Amino acid sequence: MRGQARLLLLLLAAAGCSQKAPPRAQQTLTLWHTYNSEETTTLNRVLDRVRAEHPEWRVEVTVIPFARAQNEFRRAAQRCEPGAPDLFRAELPWLAEFVSKRLIRPVPPGLAPEGELLPQARQAARYRGQRWALPASLDCLALLYDRTRIKKPPATLAELVATARAATVDAAGRAATDPGFDPVRTARWGFYVRADAYWFLPFLWAEGGDLLDPESGKVFIDEPRAIAALELYRNLIRVHRVAPPRPSPSNDYEDMLKRFASGQLAMVVNGPWATSALLAEPSFKDRARLGVAPFPRGRAGGPPSPLSGHGLVVSSCARDPGAAWRLASYLASAEAQAEFARANSVHRALASVYERAEVRGSAFVTGFRAALDASRARAQHPAIARIFDDFTPAVQAVLLGDASAAEALGGVARAWRRLLGQSAPATRPAGSP
Repeated sequence: MRGQARLLLLLLAAAGCSQKAPPRAQQTLTLWHTYNSEETTTLNRVLDRVRAEHPEWRVEVTVIPFARAQNEFRRAAQRCEPGAPDLFRAELPWLAEFVSKRLIRPVPPGLAPEGELLPQARQAARYRGQRWALPASLDCLALLYDRTRIKKPPATLAELVATARAATVDAAGRAATDPGFDPVRTARWGFYVRADAYWFLPFLWAEGGDLLDPESGKVFIDEPRAIAALELYRNLIRVHRVAPPRPSPSNDYEDMLKRFASGQLAMVVNGPWATSALLAEPSFKDRARLGVAPFPRGRAGGPPSPLSGHGLVVSSCARDPGAAWRLASYLASAEAQAEFARANSVHRALASVYERAEVRGSAFVTGFRAALDASRARAQHPAIARIFDDFTPAVQAVLLGDASAAEALGGVARAWRRLLGQSAPATRPAGSP
């Protein structure tokens, strides 16, 4: 009996050893992002590789429209309700507000060394001396132009106006610079004026205007240079007649892309995120037709284009912050950034990506790199993104003829001073730009 019992135990042990270990339970990680449709296709390829390497991760992905993303994340991270994101692709200028509201976690020490980042990305991912995001891309507004219409991109705002006038033609083929030009029957415009304050920002900075000083809370948006810049922006439509009249605040971005792709526009202002959609159009089948140049400088002389970018942040209510940061590391890695650069001409945050042959050979990546070098970051302040809530409607009112530039920007300044706790107008020190 003892021998039989011992044999039975050995057989049971052997059977137990032959069984496979039970599979590990999947861990759900929720990712929210704001990629457009072309970029989402690239993201899905990257995520396929991540899932293959980490089958224990179940990554749930939600696309949030960019215009709503900041508010949606703020609400979700404050409430920590089911479905709130563990990981969020945020615009880097949003970090100051997220930090002030304690909505995100700092980057753990030793994760993704900062020395590999471009200086602009390294600075944009920090706030109050601490890292809050893993930068995945940088972007800025640049001048996109049709090389069949524009042989040499303008380098100054005065040249922009002249070039746009020469490229604007009526149905009879007369340019805006020719006698008898009929602006009512325009067949092609030289430029497009968006009813959006972010697109006005390069004109503001080029002409020496500014937004605010985050340290002192001083507001400069109603000063003479800012007013003159908005008048110039409006006059591209109303005086120079080089841009379509009455841009629609609801769909002017789509209208701009459609007109540019159809040959109705010679120049537009846009960022690297638009490249994929434009190159998919039949008119740009010859990729060499699409030109990219830095935004023209104005009388201020300094970099006029706004610098921005996106990075991965981990929510303060993430269920497993360590796993969320590991996923962020994959999505911000050199391999992932190179994939986006190849497929979408998106400007990357890691310096090493630009040394890769497939990235270095892209005319669009190098074109936006030059534009990036002629750009500047917005001031870091918790309210810096919210200021556009008042700014954009004011720009729209001026373009639609409902207010003068002085009236509109005066209202913006009053709203900003209330937001920043300033009770009286502030002026710049003598001799400041």
